[in-house]
Amino acid sequence: MVLQSGAARRFKDETGKTYGKLSVLRLDDVRNHQPYFICQCGCGKEVSVRGANLRSGNTKTCGCSRRSAIRRGKMAMRTFGQVLVLGKTDPTSPKTRWVTLCKHCPRMAGCYTERRLRSGEVFCKYLRPTHNSWRKMIERCTKKNHAQFGDYGGRGITICQRWRTSFSAFVSDVGRRPDGKTLDRINNDRGYYRENCRWATKEQQAANRRKRSVS
Repeated sequence: MVLQSGAARRFKDETGKTYGKLSVLRLDDVRNHQPYFICQCGCGKEVSVRGANLRSGNTKTCGCSRRSAIRRGKMAMRTFGQVLVLGKTDPTSPKTRWVTLCKHCPRMAGCYTERRLRSGEVFCKYLRPTHNSWRKMIERCTKKNHAQFGDYGGRGITICQRWRTSFSAFVSDVGRRPDGKTLDRINNDRGYYRENCRWATKEQQAANRRKRSVS
């Protein structure tokens, strides 16, 4: 079938044909003596494409493949918090989650949205003991109603700003908590910061207890 333009030129009708991911639905318009067709992409979006671009193969999608490639390049194989992004659970969906690998195990850390990943505070369940140590450190130094506040925050033991505001920074500095060990300050009269902390056994901590004054 051919189409007749206002200038009496004849154009090939592409309606009903498929080019790449584009299914031609109908003629859209004639611009500069060139026919444009409304096409539906495999992703569901409709787009107007010049007939010559369809036939030459220059245009095969609405642009979703390019956007998907850019998106994968922006996220895949990048590190966010304590995980490495491997790829999407469903490459065709714009709202899907990202599959991640823990930097420390390494095990599959879980699937997260891009927004959650960009928060930087993501980690796998095997870092839960490490997170508990971080959380308890903050509680006993900052919460006045904590049972141990008097021995920590109450006597001036502080936490460096880097650790206080970011679990990821804490893990980056001291690493994953080893089995059988807990967080220990090398100098008990100083606060929590990288150079003054270690993962220690109960025996090491017992030997490192501060001497209490006798009244």
